[in-house]
Amino acid sequence: MNKIINKEFINYTIFGIITTLLHILLFWLLIKLGIKFYIANIITLIIIKSLAYILNKVFVFKTKCKNIIELFQEIFKYIISRIFTMILDYFGLILLVQIYNINELLSKIIVLVVVIIINYFLSKLFVYKKEVLKDEK
Repeated sequence: MNKIINKEFINYTIFGIITTLLHILLFWLLIKLGIKFYIANIITLIIIKSLAYILNKVFVFKTKCKNIIELFQEIFKYIISRIFTMILDYFGLILLVQIYNINELLSKIIVLVVVIIINYFLSKLFVYKKEVLKDEK
């Protein structure tokens, strides 16, 4: 249990809550401005995912890239993993709103919970891989 709930996981949760609240607020604001929910969702996803990359890199996983190539590789992996969960987010929202007639904001919250969990594991296992030093083994 200590391997799962550690400082990294707690930081991920804290910054996840912050970005989730911003995500919901921006999504709600765009809808209130008259933007269709599916367009508001795309705009929100792009802005919040960009912010989340920076927060996760700096405050959660604390990875250091040796050079620009490593940085671009990390960003590329992040984009690939987030495209996957953005597709899940996008179609999950449409499914809940249009098929199951669940309120747009409630649907967004439900989808976000699932996406946050998947994003943590993708980030941990695929994107922000740390080099294991011989002394750490």
